[in-house]
Amino acid sequence: MTRFSAHLSTLYAALPLVERPAAAAAAGFDTVETWWPGADVAGFASSVEAAGVAVSCLNMDGGDLAAGERGFMNVPTARRGNLEAFAAAIELGSALEAPFINVLVGRAVAGVSLSSQWDIAVGMFRELAGHAARAGVTIVIEHLNEHDVPGALVSTPKAAAGLVEAVGSDHVRLLYDAYHAAMAGIDPVRDVGAYVGLISHVQYADSPGRGAPGTGTIDFTAFLESLDTAGYTGKVGLEFIPAGEPPQLASFSAAHDRSIGVTT
Repeated sequence: MTRFSAHLSTLYAALPLVERPAAAAAAGFDTVETWWPGADVAGFASSVEAAGVAVSCLNMDGGDLAAGERGFMNVPTARRGNLEAFAAAIELGSALEAPFINVLVGRAVAGVSLSSQWDIAVGMFRELAGHAARAGVTIVIEHLNEHDVPGALVSTPKAAAGLVEAVGSDHVRLLYDAYHAAMAGIDPVRDVGAYVGLISHVQYADSPGRGAPGTGTIDFTAFLESLDTAGYTGKVGLEFIPAGEPPQLASFSAAHDRSIGVTT
């Protein structure tokens, strides 16, 4: 299995959902990840199976992303909807043998104190953790950033790590996102090693712009080196928006080889 996971929702956004897994496979990827596929869950699952790719991470339905919704774990009235959405994610994740389910926390809601929203989210994640344990999957919590997602309840790696620790379950871990860290004013190359004991999945896009490696300020090879030094052996999800045609896996081989000290 290769180190990189192709994010179907960004690399192949121009294609119909059911064509994306095959496109990733044709580009050399054997592992993919995705936001919640929406209404055509069965069609998506069939397309993944037909393409012969593994799924590293699946987002639980976090609402209308285009409209700015980013999960509802902090919403007092959303418990039933969260449980139903997580059950659906477990069903699809189990069918696809996805080890990680990314559960977005949410944006701050008016009329409820931030401390209360934090407590609600902790309780909700603890409840979902029990379901995750029984299903044999792990929840990952992703930090966002205030620039792109104003009011994000979890807007830094430190905040996400704090939520993981507050939940206190082996089935709730951290998703470290290099792009969101950089947009929060944090150098992910220097920062990621501090959280490796909590990280189960990593995502990368360059910043600013959320483009391919080399279009922004995050040194891709140095970021991979930091992961190697810290002992991270999981997948790196490529969640950037390509400027032209989606990339080939081979285009990332040189950065990977440099990060592990391979010379040619």
